[in-house]
Amino acid sequence: MSRPLVAAPLLILIGLILVALGAVLVRRMDTDPFTASNGEDGLGLLSTRVAPEFELALFDGSTVRMADLRGRGLVVNFWSSWCVPCQREMPLLARLAKEYDGQSVSFVGVAVWDLKSDAQTFLNRYSPGYPAGLDERGTIAIDFGVGGLPETFFVRPDGTLTRRWIGEVSETQLRRFVEEIRA
Repeated sequence: MSRPLVAAPLLILIGLILVALGAVLVRRMDTDPFTASNGEDGLGLLSTRVAPEFELALFDGSTVRMADLRGRGLVVNFWSSWCVPCQREMPLLARLAKEYDGQSVSFVGVAVWDLKSDAQTFLNRYSPGYPAGLDERGTIAIDFGVGGLPETFFVRPDGTLTRRWIGEVSETQLRRFVEEIRA
């Protein structure tokens, strides 16, 4: 006796939902002024939208707020402990954060899609030397529009976003972008 094909309609429904979701995301990317527009050099220039406000509980028990960082250039790096490109770029971010310390530029690390214990181990291993915390609910990542990791945003002292870099950033790129946002 053969069983009726119950799975086929379910698979078709799931497929239709995925296609619809893909269409919505593509439309959002075409119309959202916050989405990076990659130039020939892949630089991801942003419109002059104000960076989203956030409050991030740091691993050291303190809190950092976007409002507290106004008046300085800001590098906001989204990462996760399991992300191999994040592991490769963290020493560079740590080195440049130390180099630019006291030069009107701040760095903030935001761990996303990670376990708190794994993110803490990651920080202990790489010791970035700048504020870092876990975005436990993912709201900061959503507000910034993070779609993958690593992703780095560059904010001018007036709070406007100037660049979004998707993927691992090189030293040359990072220096160039930091110089653009220095106060």
